[in-house]
Amino acid sequence: MKRVSIRKKIPFLIGLFCFILFLAQFLLAEFAFTHWQNPAGNNVLNFKMLGLYLSLAFSVATAFFTYHLLGFIYKMFLRAASEIQHVDLGSDTDDEESSEEASLLRSIKLALFQAEESVSGVNFENQFDWELSKAVSLNRMVPDLELKKIQGWDISAFPSIMRHANSDYMRIIKTKDGFVGILAGHMEPGVTESAERLFIHGIISAYANTEEPSFDILDKIESSFHKLSLQGLKLSLFGIGSEKDKLKFLHFMDMPVFQFSNQGIQVIEGSGDDSWHALHEHEFSMADGIEIGDYLVWGSDRTLKEFGLTSFEIMEEFVDYLLDLSPNSSREMLLAIAKKMEKMGKERNLTNPLEKLSIFVLRRTK
Repeated sequence: MKRVSIRKKIPFLIGLFCFILFLAQFLLAEFAFTHWQNPAGNNVLNFKMLGLYLSLAFSVATAFFTYHLLGFIYKMFLRAASEIQHVDLGSDTDDEESSEEASLLRSIKLALFQAEESVSGVNFENQFDWELSKAVSLNRMVPDLELKKIQGWDISAFPSIMRHANSDYMRIIKTKDGFVGILAGHMEPGVTESAERLFIHGIISAYANTEEPSFDILDKIESSFHKLSLQGLKLSLFGIGSEKDKLKFLHFMDMPVFQFSNQGIQVIEGSGDDSWHALHEHEFSMADGIEIGDYLVWGSDRTLKEFGLTSFEIMEEFVDYLLDLSPNSSREMLLAIAKKMEKMGKERNLTNPLEKLSIFVLRRTK
């Protein structure tokens, strides 16, 4: 009987029980008619009461059997629920279990797994939208970029506000003998990434009204960054002091710094790695030969990814274009770069090519 399936066991038991009840009722009725027949009509009440008692007894027996049957089914579902809770929904049931109960468990687990996968897909989209919304909210806590006048330099930047979830953090700080600048961002948006940029803003803001030299501030900011566990940060930290022809910098990006002059374009190489590592020791690099009228241009790595270009290909696109244009200010240079990038974006069928564009343009005037 133990090897009989549940689908056969339950109907068999119900049928057997009903047959036994019918047989019992039949035998008792025959016994009653045989021993208590009274053609004269005597003791009719007692005979009818016997039928009532038998009906009541059969009803109680049926209720008792149904109660235990439902208890059996309830225990079976409890066991199935317990089995499912202790087994990964994506795993297969043991192949050796070929019983009907094992087959039922597999069917239930498959249905739950498919439902979970369907819901997880929707939840992933909702979670991604939620993260973008929170990232934008964090970025809005950063004040808009304000560029103060710095003697000997003409500076422009795009954009001046952090409008999107993955906007880069950009700042220029006026110092005692020059300025300190930073361009920091991530390749992908996220709440953690926006929070990191907010922490960076807190560090930079501590030197907003400083009277210290540029190079000292660079060292202090770099030391503070080592105390944060910044992951995958694209960072360019730079400054110019009293010697306006020398640039001190850390540059952890694929996109190099470009120096435009009347002679052409020169590339100021980065610090080696393509992103900042808090556990690594970093030494500042120095670039000299920045003459009056030269331009220094920083661009975000997200631009390379968006356009599918290398830094060398970007340089090839701009070298003749900018030399023929001969801009007279950092603003003209910035607008020329943005116009060229927008044209390149349309050629590649990009919907909004300037959305992922972050540019610093610095021009030495004295």
